[in-house]
Amino acid sequence: MGESILHLRMKESVSRELAGEGYSVFEEPPCAPSRFMSWVSYRPDLFGIRASAERQEYAIVECETRPSSRRLAAKNFRSVDVQTRLNSELSLRMILVVPRGTLARVDSSVRRSWETWIYYGGRFQRFPKACEAGIPASTR
Repeated sequence: MGESILHLRMKESVSRELAGEGYSVFEEPPCAPSRFMSWVSYRPDLFGIRASAERQEYAIVECETRPSSRRLAAKNFRSVDVQTRLNSELSLRMILVVPRGTLARVDSSVRRSWETWIYYGGRFQRFPKACEAGIPASTR
């Protein structure tokens, strides 16, 4: 069974957003496209890299058309390992993208680890991780 139209549109839209933020974006990479990162039995929907001499930034994206906590936990994203370069800052963004009206299906504890982007009509309403909740949501 192939991907749904909604899933493809979500991935395309997120890819454009990340590219607009300066990330190099890879779709469903079978292995980590960076020598500073590895994972086992995992393949994110999208993976973004933005790096400079002083900073390593990664974005791991899961697009879920029918989100559930059980489904997200089964993805094995905890197997991701990151090695930082000396004298370099590290940023790892975990982004969960869901269609409008489906966020209630995901346990609220997921928001501690994942940014949440709600997709509607080619746009997003973004919510930071719960630990960054002092930052207001943005719409793009």
